[in-house]
Amino acid sequence: MLRKNTDVSIQSPALQYLSLVSARLAAIRKDVPKLVKMGEKMAELLIEGGEIFTPDVAPFWPSEFCDRAGGMMGVRKGMEWAKSSKNFAYFAVPNPKTWRPKEDKKFKELIDSKAKLFVVGRPEDLAGAAPASRFAGFTGGADPDAGLYGTPERRPLAGLREFEQFVRAWITAGEMIAACTRAGKIPIIWMSVWLEGALVRNGHFFLHDNLHEPWHTPVFHDKHYVPPMDAGYVSGAFLDEAERIHRRLIDQAGELATAGQWLAQAKKNGRRIWTVAVGHSYPVLLELPSDPDAYPMRWGPSFSDLKIAVPAEYKDGDVALHFGYAPVDNADVKLLLKRGLRLIHTSPYGNSVSPVKDKNFLYFDLPWRPADATVDVPGYSVRILPMSSTAQSMSLFAIMAEMAERMGWS
Repeated sequence: MLRKNTDVSIQSPALQYLSLVSARLAAIRKDVPKLVKMGEKMAELLIEGGEIFTPDVAPFWPSEFCDRAGGMMGVRKGMEWAKSSKNFAYFAVPNPKTWRPKEDKKFKELIDSKAKLFVVGRPEDLAGAAPASRFAGFTGGADPDAGLYGTPERRPLAGLREFEQFVRAWITAGEMIAACTRAGKIPIIWMSVWLEGALVRNGHFFLHDNLHEPWHTPVFHDKHYVPPMDAGYVSGAFLDEAERIHRRLIDQAGELATAGQWLAQAKKNGRRIWTVAVGHSYPVLLELPSDPDAYPMRWGPSFSDLKIAVPAEYKDGDVALHFGYAPVDNADVKLLLKRGLRLIHTSPYGNSVSPVKDKNFLYFDLPWRPADATVDVPGYSVRILPMSSTAQSMSLFAIMAEMAERMGWS
């Protein structure tokens, strides 16, 4: 629900978008029993000795799901894992507005394989490219047209589908992990490399030899007991945290409006906009065309260090929007401001003790748990399920809604 104590109109674009997010979170809660059952099916295959692999039908998903803090270390890559009926693919599908599944060779190879198929998406996203009986489960999600605003090149500009892909996919994976604990097993989970000791801790699980590569980890810990997690526990904890961040964004509707205003002013004045979302998914998730001008801003690679995150040529009225992963570094902030650009910046650690105060610096709080993984697993050394991509989606598209309103994009 929207709060009434904000000083921004209830009709502001950011709040309109966040209201839609609120409705989608409620819909996901209603679907938790279905997602639990899907996770249990996947867990059964793992317990029986199957492997989970993630093909890049939608290219963003392997990066989001594999080698990820709070995710499983034993996720395999490559289509060789599709040769066995014991194994299963957990994959996302591209935007059905532009995807042609019957012409997608990777998708056809999956359909023709022996592996069981679990889809991050809806049955209707597949446009009848294969019979429904071929698939073991769908997470569901938002219609690709759901959202606000648009340009001739992209509609909606502030969409809901991307947000739901993250939430539904991760809580389904979490329920798979929880179901494994109810069977007496715990998958090996990545510890974030932003935590002390993580490189050593993660590295010792690899089955290393000098005979071949790549070197894998087992799916499960050997002789490691974790108390069983109840069905729905992981989903509830993840959704609780997503809703907490959602409320925090509502409280910062004014900051989101200012961010959108800065972006619109730069666009109208012919200045450049550079965006970095530190993490695993953006901008690949957006499925941007090769034409860099087909989206309202340019996207940079995932650099948390502000000294290298924004190219040197961005200055004098340009805007940088940086979704950070690390604590705010005041010295780096000041270096960027000296160029004459405007900086919009976030951090899961909050602003610094002595924050920079400058008319061209806008900080807003995006308080996912530092090191990203969200849900506590009693009796285990690390948390599971990253939240950064979910939080970035909520805030990015709220800002895009504000920009679109000021640009006159309907």
